[in-house]
Amino acid sequence: MAQAGFTLLEMLAALTVLALCCTVLLTAFGQSARALQQVQGSDRLSLTARSLMDELAEGRLTAGDSNGVYGANSHWQMQVSLVPQANPRLALYRLDLHLAEGRRQLHLSTLQLRAAGTGAAL
Repeated sequence: MAQAGFTLLEMLAALTVLALCCTVLLTAFGQSARALQQVQGSDRLSLTARSLMDELAEGRLTAGDSNGVYGANSHWQMQVSLVPQANPRLALYRLDLHLAEGRRQLHLSTLQLRAAGTGAAL
């Protein structure tokens, strides 16, 4: 006659497999949550850098260094340098921004063409 129920050993094996599967799933969810936090931090830093570049490049540009704090804990340093070029009526500026927020750091560079002598936007 065939036995209809599970033996104790079979039930323990099934529970062990279930526990292993749950462990794998919880580990995967934890890693996903950490990755999401890292992406959010990087996005926040990129948006802060873009806002800073927009603000600092809005007015007149002069060659030199500047720094400050943006928001609660984003420290920035901007280096503006004049790039030699052929047209005497135009000035080409290179803007290098270094932004740090805790352990995260970001470095961005861009070029901006301005009116020579005044550094005003075209």
